[in-house]
Amino acid sequence: MDKDIVLITGGCGNIAKSIVKKYLESGVKVIAADLDEKVHECSNDANYEFYKLDVTSIEQIEKLYKHVEEKYGRITHLISAAGMPMKTEIEGLETATFEDINKSIELNLSGHIYITKIFLQLLEKGDDHKNLILISSINALKSFNLPVYSAAKAGLIGFMKAITKEFGKKKIRVNVVSPGTVPTEEDIKSNGNFYNYRYKEMLALDDFTKPEDIANTIYCVTNEMLAVTGQNIIVDSGQTS
Repeated sequence: MDKDIVLITGGCGNIAKSIVKKYLESGVKVIAADLDEKVHECSNDANYEFYKLDVTSIEQIEKLYKHVEEKYGRITHLISAAGMPMKTEIEGLETATFEDINKSIELNLSGHIYITKIFLQLLEKGDDHKNLILISSINALKSFNLPVYSAAKAGLIGFMKAITKEFGKKKIRVNVVSPGTVPTEEDIKSNGNFYNYRYKEMLALDDFTKPEDIANTIYCVTNEMLAVTGQNIIVDSGQTS
């Protein structure tokens, strides 16, 4: 069969850009779907394609499905990475608006379920090492004062557990990857004291998890860890230990 085709939602985000780069380096086709296109060092790669997508819109996901079906006929790996907390919940549930509660659940949980359901048929048509990777967070496992975001990310783990055997019958492995705190270089430069004071003391290792750490883990799961399914793989430098 032809080379792998990888669909990555939230593909222009901090972590997802490293995931895109990792798969392109292996010579496969990568479709990065995101609401806003950002400068990608891989943008000129012949195997790279950007598609504008709001993962909370069923209509837009269905349009993307038709595009991928007509152009490629299948996908090998679906990596669902779109997501972010809402500003009003940063201080806890009391400050979270009902509007942001709904937005957070839709973006961080429902959108992952939408795209999984809609793209299932194209994923089934891939080869024998087909994968669904859902990006959760250690917020699903430990309190960081983001109650709605945490609830949505915990929901992804429950969703994964519920579909593992169903998808296994279709030869699709399903796993969750839960990153720890992954500050950008800009975050460290502009607010390094905050990250060092609030989060670094939690780490078992010397430094924060980096985007490439997440990308390497995901690539390993999809291409080398062929007996692993139904797992929540935590990549957090020991932050939750």
